[in-house]
Amino acid sequence: MEPIPIAIINWNGLADTKECISSVLASKGIDYTIHLLDNASDNNEYDELSQLYKDTPVTVHYSDVNLGFTGGSNLLFDIILKESKSEYIVLLNNDTIVDELWLSELVKHAKSKKSHIVSSKMISYYNRDAMDNAGHMMLNTGEIIPIGHARSKTEHNDPTTNMGACAGAALYNRNMLEEIGVFDPVFSTGYEDAELGLRAKVFGYNCTYCPSAIVYHKMGSSIRKIFNEDYSTMIQTSILYSYFKLLPKANIIKALPSFVFKTFAMIIIDVLFFRPKYLRVLFKSWSNVFKMRHKITAERKRLKSLKKISSSKISSELVFFLWFDMVRFWNIIILRKSSSIDSYSN
Repeated sequence: MEPIPIAIINWNGLADTKECISSVLASKGIDYTIHLLDNASDNNEYDELSQLYKDTPVTVHYSDVNLGFTGGSNLLFDIILKESKSEYIVLLNNDTIVDELWLSELVKHAKSKKSHIVSSKMISYYNRDAMDNAGHMMLNTGEIIPIGHARSKTEHNDPTTNMGACAGAALYNRNMLEEIGVFDPVFSTGYEDAELGLRAKVFGYNCTYCPSAIVYHKMGSSIRKIFNEDYSTMIQTSILYSYFKLLPKANIIKALPSFVFKTFAMIIIDVLFFRPKYLRVLFKSWSNVFKMRHKITAERKRLKSLKKISSSKISSELVFFLWFDMVRFWNIIILRKSSSIDSYSN
């Protein structure tokens, strides 16, 4: 079998990158190569990495501008698709360490389940009893969210279908990428993996979770460098962009009452509880997606030739928003727990 290419991006995280690659180099049961992109890091990290891995299965690439996660990943996708004939390509964040059987379990699962995107069992690096995620789920109002975040890892021991994988540790089928494309360049760092998973599902590809492919993740250590109100606005814009770009009209129409109810409920809650940051994020994101309406229309036309699954099948994969958002309301508004914006914003 062709060695499995693993794509990793280094961005001012030399210690993380070394720890990650050391864990991969201990992998058992499968042949692999590593494509490491130094994404315009400081302090000559590219030179150090090139020297460190010159006699290993690691090929070090360099970009003199920071391409973000999306651009960097797409560069590696392009290199690998040209150079390798492997049936699969794997992405791995540099702030992870992997179990020695992680890669072989991913590939075994992909073959046995005929899966095109496989999610790893991502566990918190700092709390080994807690999940980071088991892939993605999607609310009928468009939000794509991690499955199992902060829950006990024992709750996610069975393989399941999902709506795509966190690109921090995910396997992608080559033929799928060649047909539906790689990450949408409209994204920079954040939500690109959610959109690709949704795109795969809409066009009939199989997305699953492999509980035996274990990864320990430092959970957003790179995102914390850039997470602020603008980043939150970008993520909310990405949710709306992805939804209106990919979902059939029948699904959008069906979800319209939920969209209207949720939007007005959010406005009322943010006004009553004086949450100006959230109001700004809400209004900016809707304004942004309105400005992107011509791009969304063009993307829908471009993808029209690909065969979609039925709108009823898509509906069956979505989770009704109300219960999830009631829990979120209880935690954030009533119990005063920090949201992601509160946790990371200055």
